[in-house]
Amino acid sequence: MLMTDIASYLELNGRASLLDLSRHFRIEESAMQQMLSFWVKKGKIKLVDASQSNCTTGHKCSDCFECDDSAHQVYIWAHTT
Repeated sequence: MLMTDIASYLELNGRASLLDLSRHFRIEESAMQQMLSFWVKKGKIKLVDASQSNCTTGHKCSDCFECDDSAHQVYIWAHTT
């Protein structure tokens, strides 16, 4: 059930960082990464470059230390059908 909950969360919200997903579902980041990799392989979600995310600090991610590393891993809903 959790796997479909993760997919539903991303479908509803459009995008979320690894940090956000781990906090929302109260799961260790390493475990969440494994679950997300399942959906990435299926083509339902995509891992996007942090520079494509909606950073509000105005810094480039390579120059910025504002966020936790897991906040730089952003997943988006990619499945269209």
